[in-house]
Amino acid sequence: MILYVIFSLLLIGAMLFLTDLPVVLGSILASGAGERWSIRILCPFILLAGLAVPFFIGVSPVISSSVSLYIPSSPGEILSIGLATAFAILTARQFSSYPAVPYSFMASIAGVALAAGFSPASKVFLSYIGSWIVAPLLCAILAALTYRTYALVLRSKRIHLAILDSRLQVTSFLFSFLLLAVFAFNNSLLFSFLPDVLPLTPPVRFAVAAVCAVAVYPFLHRRVSLSKWNISDIDLDINAQSIASLMISMVLVLGLFSSPLPAMVGLAVTPLPAGTLFVAALAGISLTRKRALEEGQVIVKSSLSAILSPVLSLMFAFCLARVLDGTVIGAMFILVLIILEGGIAIFNNWQYKRDFQRQTMLSREQQVFGTQRSLSALEVKAEMTEKDLLDKLDGKRKELVDFALGIGDQKKFMEGFYEDLKEVRRMPDGKEKNDKTDVMLSSLRERMYFTSEMNDFYARSEVLHRDFNRRLSEAYPNLTENERKLANLLRQGFSSKYIASLMNITSKSVEINRYRLRAKLGLDRSDNLVKFIKSI
Repeated sequence: MILYVIFSLLLIGAMLFLTDLPVVLGSILASGAGERWSIRILCPFILLAGLAVPFFIGVSPVISSSVSLYIPSSPGEILSIGLATAFAILTARQFSSYPAVPYSFMASIAGVALAAGFSPASKVFLSYIGSWIVAPLLCAILAALTYRTYALVLRSKRIHLAILDSRLQVTSFLFSFLLLAVFAFNNSLLFSFLPDVLPLTPPVRFAVAAVCAVAVYPFLHRRVSLSKWNISDIDLDINAQSIASLMISMVLVLGLFSSPLPAMVGLAVTPLPAGTLFVAALAGISLTRKRALEEGQVIVKSSLSAILSPVLSLMFAFCLARVLDGTVIGAMFILVLIILEGGIAIFNNWQYKRDFQRQTMLSREQQVFGTQRSLSALEVKAEMTEKDLLDKLDGKRKELVDFALGIGDQKKFMEGFYEDLKEVRRMPDGKEKNDKTDVMLSSLRERMYFTSEMNDFYARSEVLHRDFNRRLSEAYPNLTENERKLANLLRQGFSSKYIASLMNITSKSVEINRYRLRAKLGLDRSDNLVKFIKSI
């Protein structure tokens, strides 16, 4: 009989770790409390303490209520409860990530009781069904009210965000301990009810349950860790206020249905699935925030799973118990259920493959679309680059043409000046020769000023250094045009001698202009004029 009990504990304990424990741990991680070393260290001890309390003090309204429903009296009944719970959870998992393990377990006990000829009063069944309906609804309402109350208080007091964040951290830290404790105590039935039928002392029964839990955990550790991080990072990617409201509502509901209070209003004290409460709390907060925190499809599937799990457990446990008693009809019915489970699994597998293929096709279409966009962008960039190159080439061609025209103009001037000079040389001395010489000298002096070339030079310089000229004008609006030209030439690194040539003034005049420019810029004698101009 002990082997039957241990085997059943392994089945039920595995379902507990696979479904509800990641929900609790993921909520604590999302709140930020999971980063504290105190939570990390005390978490397993709090869970063990919550599970151990019923073994040693014998005070657990959840267990008392369940024992009053039915106590299995044979190894076959114990095995039926474990297998029926496992079957129902595996089937419900095809629809939702949050199958209701405690509901399935209680329904399995009821199914075995019916197969044994023990018929609990309809009032008992209705009390359990009422609790299974009321608990998620109450959790949703409490989560919504908590979030709304907190929002109203925050709006009226106008608390600073830093103070709000620190208060939420403290609240989440305290309720993390409470959530671990009430979750373990409320679900302790899954580990303590079956060993209770054995004639063993409480320490030995607790040791059996603890060994079963430890034996299961290494096989489920990776999956539990992935599930809790997935819940923390994806499902609970919301603000701290919503997470705190979720944890508070779950603690209150789990604590309420672990106490005798529900019996006062005709409801049953029962273990509750944390996953179902989790989805219900998110739905309640979503209604308050008017923003979906969980997809409607997830809420519907979780609700269907909470209904399907106990129904399948009841039917399978009843049939399995009858089969173990030698009833052929029960075996046929179990065969039908197994075929139904296989059909559901095949259908979900086909649906998963279909959705995966659709996602793959969509991903490929997006890749093709992205590639086309990249190619289009490259084509546009290539066209723009080609246009820029053509513009630069046209600019170079224009410069070359201007340079050629300049050479032609200079050659034409020099040829004309040469012919005039030859003509003056042949002329006899006198007033006419002197007048002609003066005209030639005037023309040569005008050419030496390079008026058109200098105007073109300054125009190009203005374009190339327009940012500098703008900053210089904004910082020192009292500068004259010649002073701005001098600053431009100094910035380009021309020497005073070359500047004198370009501006057609003497070197001494350049020095005088530099002194005036230094004064207008507010520089001391020790300051470097060129470095200062380059720093503008």
